[in-house]
Amino acid sequence: MTTPERIGKYQITGKLGQGAMGEVFRGHDPVLNRDVAIKRISSGLDADETLRKRFEREARAVAALNHPHIITVYELGFEGDQMFMAMELLEGTDLKHTIAQRKLGLNEKLGVMEQICEGLAFAHAHHEMVHRDLKPANIYILPGGKVKIMDFGLARISGSDMTTTGTVMGTPHYMSPEQVRGQKADARSDVFALGCVFYELLSGRKPFDAESMHGVLFKVMQEEPAPLAEIAPELPAVVVQVVDKTLAKEPAERFQSAGELLAALRRARQAAATGRGHERAPELERAPAATPAREPARAAPRTQARTAESRTASRIAAPDHGRRYLVIGLLAGLVTVGVGAWVLSRAVLGRPAAAPAAPGVEKLLAEAMSARVQLARRRLDAGDFAAAVRDAESALKLDPANAEARAVLDEASERARLADAARTALQKAQSGRGDVAAIVAAAFELMKVAPADGEAEKAARESGDLFRSRAEASRRLAAEARTAAESAGATTLPIFSDAGGLQEQGERALQAEKPVNAARHFLEARIRFERAKRATRRP
Repeated sequence: MTTPERIGKYQITGKLGQGAMGEVFRGHDPVLNRDVAIKRISSGLDADETLRKRFEREARAVAALNHPHIITVYELGFEGDQMFMAMELLEGTDLKHTIAQRKLGLNEKLGVMEQICEGLAFAHAHHEMVHRDLKPANIYILPGGKVKIMDFGLARISGSDMTTTGTVMGTPHYMSPEQVRGQKADARSDVFALGCVFYELLSGRKPFDAESMHGVLFKVMQEEPAPLAEIAPELPAVVVQVVDKTLAKEPAERFQSAGELLAALRRARQAAATGRGHERAPELERAPAATPAREPARAAPRTQARTAESRTASRIAAPDHGRRYLVIGLLAGLVTVGVGAWVLSRAVLGRPAAAPAAPGVEKLLAEAMSARVQLARRRLDAGDFAAAVRDAESALKLDPANAEARAVLDEASERARLADAARTALQKAQSGRGDVAAIVAAAFELMKVAPADGEAEKAARESGDLFRSRAEASRRLAAEARTAAESAGATTLPIFSDAGGLQEQGERALQAEKPVNAARHFLEARIRFERAKRATRRP
């Protein structure tokens, strides 16, 4: 898009950048003879007069914010269906770049945090204005260290409260759980976002991060961030407490406004300055996160699966192609209001809905669930049973009735239990008097449960020709499992075809005099044929 010569009364002298919701230009006000920043936002408001009036009402509220730590808006106007905002031109850099440079000391970081809280507290207390999209890129630090909050209320102005019921806007890494659920954002949502910003400022890393937007939002909803005290052990304990309280999943457990947060932060700074920063403040203690109860019958397999985690985690050497599925769920959430604004709508995830879901949301959630279950399945196929259990359990938190997730959890838990027992037997055989036959038998039992297990494969290769008979046995097991799957009518399932391909690989390896490789392929084929058979029994 070409740079315009004028926007409103302002002469445009250059382009400053591309924001999430529009372009930012440098302009000159000929009346007051001052340079300004002009943000032009495409809103499409000309088609609906009601929306336009509501837009203007929200814009006036933003212009009314007058505080040293909030960027000053000089004018809001329209050119056709495009809104523009003329505001003070800032020199310096945003907090995102400041964090990346890692140049601030602890006292400077706390000073930045306090200034942000002061500006936000003013808006919460005097104008009942909620930012809704706080993030490091929306916080500017001037050359002298003064902080300015930018884009105040712009998320609301740009459409999140003026679109379909149940639609939310924000930046995933800094969204509160209630925003992800599609509930109304209030001051406590800003507090959560500030907690994310503070966590990143103090530690250099985001509290909720993943390789996909769906992964980020899932962590916001379901997982606690890595303890700040462990990532940055040099931080005063009372400061860590303040940040921890801002990140409570339930709004009622957080500071109820930026004013409350500001007061707590000032007390924490004072304690740190007087040598009492290591003392934890009782009023800031959070109750431990509740752990959902599990059915007694599943408790033992889950525990045993986790004991295998240290052994299984190192066995995934190949890239995890399953992660690409995680991107699917959020692609449909990119909205026209801004390039960087992502949408995930749902009245309540895993809870009774408070409002009808936005159009297409159920499809979006179904795709997200499918992505997580497929990731769990790939972990299972790679032999990482502990990770498969965790991913399946995560999926079941969102949809306890998901049959495929339950099947993955059951299989991963059982195979983890059997693998632990077989591995113990192999280690016992290896520590004996060098009985190779016993070692071969134990290695084969482990391979039947975990065909790609490194310990089993090493023992099998060291046994030489003695393992040839086990490869033949694996071939028979695969053939028997195939016959059973065919009898059950599973031949049309994709997993049956996958198993057939593995069976063919086993035949080629056997012909090439590679009995260990052959056994691995045959045993993996057997597992998938059995899975195909079970799938025919599920509704």
